[in-house]
This record gives sequence, C-alpha cells and structure tokens, in this order.
Amino acid sequence: MTKTWTMLAAATLALVAGAMPAQAAISLAGQAVPVMTYTTVDQVAKGLTGGSYTGVGSLFVSYESTATTGFGSLCTGALVSSGAVLTAGHCLADETVNGKLDKVTSVTFYLPSRGERTVDNTFTAVAGSWKVHEGYDSDNIGAGNDIAMFALSREATGHDVYGIYEGDPLQAYTRVGTGTVGGPAGTGTGGVANDYKQREGNNLYEYYGDDIFTDVSHNVLLSDFDDGTATHDVFGRGMGKRQTGVANESGSSPGDSGGPIFIDGKIVGITSFGATGAVFGGGCGGADSIDPYASAQGRCTNSSVGEIMGDTWVKPYTGFINSYLASVVPEPSSWVMMLSGFGLMGIGLRRRSRRATIAA
Repeated sequence: MTKTWTMLAAATLALVAGAMPAQAAISLAGQAVPVMTYTTVDQVAKGLTGGSYTGVGSLFVSYESTATTGFGSLCTGALVSSGAVLTAGHCLADETVNGKLDKVTSVTFYLPSRGERTVDNTFTAVAGSWKVHEGYDSDNIGAGNDIAMFALSREATGHDVYGIYEGDPLQAYTRVGTGTVGGPAGTGTGGVANDYKQREGNNLYEYYGDDIFTDVSHNVLLSDFDDGTATHDVFGRGMGKRQTGVANESGSSPGDSGGPIFIDGKIVGITSFGATGAVFGGGCGGADSIDPYASAQGRCTNSSVGEIMGDTWVKPYTGFINSYLASVVPEPSSWVMMLSGFGLMGIGLRRRSRRATIAA
C-alpha cells in the first residue's frame, strides 16, 4: 500500500495559503482511478508476515467472472469490531469489462499474526455477509459513498479494533495498506512492484472534494503526494496553496483500496481513488509537469508523486456502520457501548521505527 518518498524535516515545511486560481472549480470525470489490484490468493498470502496494525488486513475477493481462474481483487480492510470489517465499496462492487456488476462469490480476510510474524500464525476468515453503501456509484467514484462492510465467519479475538475519528479531518494522518509498492523500492517514482505486506506512511488532508472539483463529494478527503519540490506540489501549483511534504510522505498504490487512514489512532478515512495532478493542466511525464511520471502505457495515474489521493471520509457514514453492525450481531446488548459512538474502540496507533513505505 504505502510508498515513502523522502524524509523531510517538519521545520522545513512551508504552508503558504494563496488565492485559489479560477481553474480550481474543475471536473475529475474519468480521472479518478480506484486503487485495488488483481492477483491470485496464493500471492496475497506472501504479504501476511509483519505489520504492526493487527486489526488491518488483506481481503481477497472472488467474482462470478473469475471463479474458475483463481484470480480476484486485492483490497485492504480494518476491524471496527472483532467480527466486522470496514473497507471500500468498490472492493465489493466491481464491474466486468462490459460494465456490468460482477457478482461477488466469496470474500476472504487475512490479518497479520499477533505473535511471531509468520504466514502460519495469521488469522484467516471468510465473510458471512457483506453490504455496500446503497449510494455508491461505480461510474462516479468521486461522488462519495465508496464504503462497505462485511461480517466475519468467526471473530478475530485479540486483534486491534478501531474507532471512528470525529474531529477535524484536515490535518496530518497515517495511511495503512496491504497493496503494492509504487516505484523502485517504494519511492513512488512511477510503476509498481507486487508486494502485499502491510505498510504505513504519512500525509496531510488539505481539502474536501467539493472544495476543488465540481463532481466530487464533500465526503471525500483530498491529499497530494509530494516529493519536497514546488514543481511537483499538486495543490501548490493547482490551488495556490504551497505545502511540499511531511516526514515519511506517502501515497496510495493498487491494493490499498479500503485501507484505513488514522488520526489519533482512530479511522478518519478509507482509501478510495487516485488521480493525476495533470487535471490542473500540463499533462504528465515531463520534468516540469506537476505529475512527472507516466506509465509505460502512457497513463498519468500510476501511484507516483505529483498525484492526488481521494479517500472516503468515514464520520458521515457512522449511521451506515452502526446499522450494519446491529444487523449482524446476534446479541445487540453486548455491543451497546460500541454502537454508542464507538466510545471504547479506539486503539492507540503503534508506529514502527523503521522507515515507512507508501502504498495505496
């Protein structure tokens, strides 16, 4: 999921708010790309070792169209109770190449082990049921509502369970995911490498979706992936607000979809989509472009610096979450405190001392 760019001293960061240029009210139509990926279940298992967030894991989704091939989609999810997982809607509502909804046939969830970091010690469970938000539109992911939940066939006892952050979301955060690594050694310099280990990285929410885009919801939180230069500062060049990076800056990569974003140890958002900074003009792939890297196929959005991350803001969906939890819990009385604002669910975020890598 994560791919770190560079270590930047916080004291050197510049945050200069300028007037928003006239082009700020623009459309993101056709530019928002969900950050899940496709693989086989045996490949997912390679990423199950390690990970300091024991309540964040990989989900492998099989579809009607892939049932006989062994392939499926890889996303990330987080426990909001010992028996229920929060993820992105597009992970459980994928489409075929013909634009038709591809029926989900099974969902398997893998959590990192709480003791020795080995594949044999990981927690695995299938989903007994799942629900995608009724307002999710696969043809317009920026419209919001990209959120889903599923219930596990058995409880993940002893693993971290996370509450929902209810404060101001426009601040620094930590993203956790189990997807690929963008660029060589996770530098985010174009291209991705298959690696499904849990990773984490930092960034900063700067805008709500409708602050910039005419067709993106207020319930979408936006950050950009900086490399420390003004040239590749998406919001600096596109919005006149200069902020060239935070320590351990990261973005999202394929497979990070549905992964949690934390503030103060609670979930503020879930990874939804990425978009090239070229939406502000100038194309991509040039040294002076906002987005300096294009894929071998010429695509601008490829999990590199100079791109935008759009995440589902979770707080507006607490009603959806509580409703689903109430529907799948056999004895609601045992969940009273959890359903009341997730009061006791927050688990302190444990940070690894090693350099984080960016994944989305």
